[in-house]
Amino acid sequence: MRNMPLKIDLHVHTCYSGDTATTLEEVVTYAKRRGLDGIAVTDHDTVAGALELLKNYDLLVIPGIEIETSCGHIIGLNVAQTIPQGLGAAETIERIHESGGLAVVAHPFAAFKSGWKSRVLSSLKVDAIEVKNSSNFPFLLTTYLSGRLAARLNLPQTAGSDAHIPQAIGTAYTLIEADSDAELEEIIQAIKGGAVTPCGGAMPWALRFKNLFRKRK
Repeated sequence: MRNMPLKIDLHVHTCYSGDTATTLEEVVTYAKRRGLDGIAVTDHDTVAGALELLKNYDLLVIPGIEIETSCGHIIGLNVAQTIPQGLGAAETIERIHESGGLAVVAHPFAAFKSGWKSRVLSSLKVDAIEVKNSSNFPFLLTTYLSGRLAARLNLPQTAGSDAHIPQAIGTAYTLIEADSDAELEEIIQAIKGGAVTPCGGAMPWALRFKNLFRKRK
């Protein structure tokens, strides 16, 4: 019998990100408390926190990075080296792919965040669209627009909390069709192949304000 899908939050920030105080210990504690099978650490402009978690903690970790490009933010999943911010989107995606990673468009259409123009995305070799982001506002509208964009571009749809406080981890997550003992590369290929379902919802307002207060980017 096939195992249940893996429940992974694909957008989590730690104290290495520079815009949150969430410790690695808190990441592990709250991920397990939320019933997650794992998380993707996607700190701004660094992979140091992800690599530290991989070495020293008992949790499935997808190393990643959130990169600010000239067009918007891109998440690199399965990336173990820093990619500089401020590059063009196409070059950033190329560097992610050269690192063996997946390029995921972060929070398209979200108010008060770096957004994307759909005509730009249609010309880029992105691997997935983050459809559900718990910190997005307005959540239902951005989810609808992002899902419609992903469907039009025929791209996998992912979800993540964009947590900058530990209590927000797992408020959105991605179900990935992979066995519980799957290797990291198998999980990455499942995401790339579209064996994913975005789940979860908006952060409760109390958490949203705390998340915003702790953010500096």
